[in-house]
Amino acid sequence: MKLTKKIVSLIMAIVIGLTACLPVFAATTEIQGTRPQLYSISEYKKMLWDNGYPVFTTQQFLQISRALTMVIRFVTGRCLVPPEYCDVVVDEFVTAACDHILENSGLDIVSLFKSIPSMNEPAELIVETFEVDTTAFREQMYDKRDEYHQQGNSTMEKLCHFIGVYMSVVETYTIYAVPTDTENLYQVRMEITFKDGTKEDFNPGVYINSETGWCGKTDGKGLMGIGFDFNLTEMMVYATLDCWMRDFGFCVMYDIAANSMPLLWHYVTRRFKFDYNGLEWMIQIWKGNYLITNGGEVGVYNRAPGSFGTFYECATDDQLLEMSLQIYHGEDLLVNQEPQMHWWVNGFQMSDRMYIPDSLTMKFTIVMPDEEMLNAFCKAIDENYRHDVTYTVEGLKVSAVW
Repeated sequence: MKLTKKIVSLIMAIVIGLTACLPVFAATTEIQGTRPQLYSISEYKKMLWDNGYPVFTTQQFLQISRALTMVIRFVTGRCLVPPEYCDVVVDEFVTAACDHILENSGLDIVSLFKSIPSMNEPAELIVETFEVDTTAFREQMYDKRDEYHQQGNSTMEKLCHFIGVYMSVVETYTIYAVPTDTENLYQVRMEITFKDGTKEDFNPGVYINSETGWCGKTDGKGLMGIGFDFNLTEMMVYATLDCWMRDFGFCVMYDIAANSMPLLWHYVTRRFKFDYNGLEWMIQIWKGNYLITNGGEVGVYNRAPGSFGTFYECATDDQLLEMSLQIYHGEDLLVNQEPQMHWWVNGFQMSDRMYIPDSLTMKFTIVMPDEEMLNAFCKAIDENYRHDVTYTVEGLKVSAVW
C-alpha cells in the first residue's frame, strides 16, 4: 500500500510539473497556430525573443495549488488547507475593474478572493467548547486595541483587532465601492458579517478614479499601503514617491535575492557609480519581468565617501531628479512614465505575455542639477564594461537608450 501511494504521488507530481510548463508549450502552439513542432534552439530562442510567452494565469495557479493539496492529503492523510472557502461577495463596480484586469493579464482577482480557504474551524471549536459570547469578546478586544493605540503600540493594536475579528467567526465578506466627495473617485470598502449577525465595515485603503483609471491610496503610501499605485487604463503598476521601500535603501543583496527566485523575478541591471558633491552616487537601471509584469526602473542612490560594502541610501527630497522612463518591446510601448521629480521612477505593465528581458528596450531621461553631475554620470556610462547603454546630451538632460 505504501508503495502504491508513492507511485501515485510521483505520477501526480509529474502532472503538476507538466501543468506548470503549459505556458511554454502554449507559446510554441500559438506561434505556429496548430500543433507544436520541433525547432532548433536558435529558432526557438528567436520565437521567444519576438513573441514572448503566455503569462502564468490565475486558473493555472489555482489548479496547481489544488493538485498539490490533493497530493499532500493523499500522502499524509491530513488536509493542511481547509476544504471550505471564504464566502466573498463582490459588487458590480469592483467586479468590472477586476474583469478588465483579467481580460488584459490573466490575473483573476475575484477568483483569488473566492479561493481563500476559510479558517473558521478553530474559532468555531473554541466558541462552542467554552460558550464564548463573540459579540462581548470582540468589544473587549477592541477596547484593548484602543488602549494600545493610545500608547502608540501599533503591533499590539493590530493583534487585538485581528483576534477580535477572528474569534467572532466571519460568515461573509462583501467588497463594494462607494462614491466620495471628489468627482469620479470611489472608495473600495469591505463589510464583514459575523456569525452572530453583527457587521463591521473596513477601509482597506483602495481608491479608484473611474475616469483616469488610477487606483491607489490618497495618502501617497500606495494601494493598501504597499507602496505602489496602479493604473487600470495603462495596466501599469508603479511606485509612489514615499513608498516604504525608500527607508531601506539599496544593496547588491536585493538583486541576489530576486535572482534566486527566477520564476518570480527575471531582469537584467546596470550600475553607474560616480562621485559628486562630496558623496558617492549610484544610478542603477533595471528591465525585465517582475511577477506577471514587464517593466523597468531607474533608481538614484548615494552614500558617504569611503563607505564599506554595497549599501546606498535612497536620494532625499532635496536630491530628487527629473526623470522619465519608457519600456519598449520592438515598436510596442509597454511603459510610459512622463518626466517627474523622483528618486525611483519605474513602471511594470501587467499583460498576457512575458518577454525576454534582453528583448526589451529601455529609454530614459535624467535632468542633472549642474554640469559637474552631468559629466560624472556620462563618464560612468562610458566606463561601464558592458558598453550597451548609449546616450545623448541636451543642456543638462541626458537621454539614454539600453
